[in-house]
Amino acid sequence: MQVAAVLFPGVTALDIVGPYEVLQRLPDTAVVFVGHEVGSVRTDNGYLGLNVDHTFNEITQPDIVIVPGGPGTDALLEDRRILDWLREVHATTRFTTSVCTGA
Repeated sequence: MQVAAVLFPGVTALDIVGPYEVLQRLPDTAVVFVGHEVGSVRTDNGYLGLNVDHTFNEITQPDIVIVPGGPGTDALLEDRRILDWLREVHATTRFTTSVCTGA
């Protein structure tokens, strides 16, 4: 099973690290961090960097999607690339989920 965890600048670390810690323990499950570009994004406090391992174009059929919250979600509401990707993958995911303001 593949879990796609969305990362973006201004994400709240707990909103993504908490689900990651639980889901990565499931047998036969790969949690991948997905975003616009491979590389580091800063969390909402600016101190913690989290790594995007795959771009949205590389992850096309995840079983589960997690959209975390944080101040950075305001920008997501107008980000056509993320919104289009979510609409596309939602058609085939088992669960498309969110945490807090990621909804």
